[in-house]
Amino acid sequence: MSGQQEIRYLGVTPPISTDPPKESDVRSSEALMGDLVSLNQFESEQERKVRERLLSNIAQLVTKFVHDVSIKSGMSEKVASEAGGRIYTSGSYRLGVHGPGSDIDTICVCPRHIYKEHFFGEFQDMLRAWPAVTEISAVPSAFVPVMKTVISGVEVDLLFARVNLAEAGDKLDIEKDEILRGVDDASQRSLNGPRVTDMILNLVPDVATFRTALRTIRLWAKRRGIYSNVLGFPGGVAWALLTARICQLYPTAAPATIVGKFFPIYYQWSWPQPVILKKIETGPPNMQHSVWNPKLDRRDMAHRMPVITPAYPSMCSTHNITASTMSIIKKEMLRAMQITDEILKNPGSSWMGLFERADFFSMYKTYVHVVASASTSEGIKDWSGMVESRIRTLVQDLENTDNILTAHPQVGGISNVFYCLTEEEQAAASQGEVSPELLNRKEEDIKDVQFKEGENGDDTGTGPRKIWTKNFFIGLEIEKRPKDGQGSRVLNLFYPSKRFCSACQGWDKYNEMEMSVILRPAKRSDLPPYCFPDGQPKSKKKTKRGQQNGSTDVGMGDTGEESSQGPSKRSKATPSEELSQISLTTTTETPRPTSSPLTNGVPLPNGADPVPPLTTTNGSGSALPPPPPGIENLPPLSSTSLSGFATAANGVVNSADRNTDGLVVLNANSTTNEAQAAS
Repeated sequence: MSGQQEIRYLGVTPPISTDPPKESDVRSSEALMGDLVSLNQFESEQERKVRERLLSNIAQLVTKFVHDVSIKSGMSEKVASEAGGRIYTSGSYRLGVHGPGSDIDTICVCPRHIYKEHFFGEFQDMLRAWPAVTEISAVPSAFVPVMKTVISGVEVDLLFARVNLAEAGDKLDIEKDEILRGVDDASQRSLNGPRVTDMILNLVPDVATFRTALRTIRLWAKRRGIYSNVLGFPGGVAWALLTARICQLYPTAAPATIVGKFFPIYYQWSWPQPVILKKIETGPPNMQHSVWNPKLDRRDMAHRMPVITPAYPSMCSTHNITASTMSIIKKEMLRAMQITDEILKNPGSSWMGLFERADFFSMYKTYVHVVASASTSEGIKDWSGMVESRIRTLVQDLENTDNILTAHPQVGGISNVFYCLTEEEQAAASQGEVSPELLNRKEEDIKDVQFKEGENGDDTGTGPRKIWTKNFFIGLEIEKRPKDGQGSRVLNLFYPSKRFCSACQGWDKYNEMEMSVILRPAKRSDLPPYCFPDGQPKSKKKTKRGQQNGSTDVGMGDTGEESSQGPSKRSKATPSEELSQISLTTTTETPRPTSSPLTNGVPLPNGADPVPPLTTTNGSGSALPPPPPGIENLPPLSSTSLSGFATAANGVVNSADRNTDGLVVLNANSTTNEAQAAS
């Protein structure tokens, strides 16, 4: 169209603004980066080297693994050497937004003659022979089969993908959709980790700006307790997709501006209109992977806040969100919007108020307390993880219970180990009824004390018995008492409690002699001391009955003997009343250094992160890991192989550039939308 300038853009709509950053935007971004550094959000140089070394070692070990299995399968040395075997990273590490102590999601891609049984057999044996590996927990039957490991102090989740190709070497291109042809569902899910991550990096206008903004959003979400896919909140992928879409709408904006626009846009978003980075594609011909489509699939139609992955097959990354978690997310976005507005009005001011931790145990008067217990440290890991995976269903059942408006799950839970001297203490600990004596007891205090059991309290000849527990809490917003004071105020949790415990005990690895789970309601004043920093609830000013989160005192119904009449529908209360009470405080948590350790508060020219001058080791050791046995004579990794598991924190290069350093490669030409005219 004459008189109009054509511009290229990323995304499904034209950008809202292409104005360059103002000086005030740059100052706010510098202050934001300074706060992120002071909050220890960047790994040290030594930690970076440890991660890079162990990933290189894993890559070589995978190559050796594929070679050895190929030889055992009767292949020639030449064919076995060319079979390859590659690793790719995904998630926060690949995006370059990880911090000290973060884990690394690593996908091991093998040719078609390597099977899952080989991965959890021979490759696991190789890992166990590596002195740097201190922990291995294999879960071959999981929805996405995984080996959870700790290598040189770094948590590494190893996933397996088998492609339908004879070789998986440097020529392998997992970004092409054809790579999914003929693969099983588990391999497809594993491969889509790095495929989605890399496509996000390709679909943002400026990777460095995106990563700074995403670091901010991730830290905010974690501090406010709304970062957990398993509990019904957005997870890491969803927050990355949401941030990337704002970057598309403001392609030339500074990081502070992206963060400032993030909250009002999504608070006012017309849900369930989906958030997408590119047009949803149906994939290559004759490929049957299911693609998100609410017009054809009733399950997709039920998604409340759909955030769709860009790589084929597109899926909803937020399908777990419930009515309660959606209202909590919107409430937190309103709070964040009000705080960021004040920060941006004063360029250069601190962002610490945005990152203030949510005080979950002061939010409600009534809670549901779930206790998962086990008699071994290994048992509690799998058992508590399984119980946590059922919490979201419990939240949905609570939402459908009379008098409950909102069920707010706490993210993270609280772990404890108790040293019990009697059967009574053992039973009390497993039910969450812990005396002050038992709570404060330490192993060194009772070295020579014997465990007593039976009615007579006879010594067993053994020391104290340990009970490992993981405690989960759900805050309940209770419907306000009617003005006339009439009507029942009993909170009956029989149905949700029975359904939840039955689901947990139906686990195929459940052992009733070693594991237990209980659910019980509790007022805030009756919560265990370990829920509060000083051991007891904070005293609160008296308010009119029913004004504190609608959590008026109610009678506790029987949770185990008397059945309710089943769930009933009720009208949802609008959040406007509660939202108006949110505090606008922007007090700092930790003062930012007076002189910023960064010269201009922005990453290096190629998009790499600045390295903090004061290095710390949090979660990873200071020494480089020793190489695994058997890789000494292997050739060094190629730059192509290195780029497959590199992190964007070291910078990115375009596909046309010479990538001698093995950095993340952007293939923008293959994912950018066609040129469009914006009026």
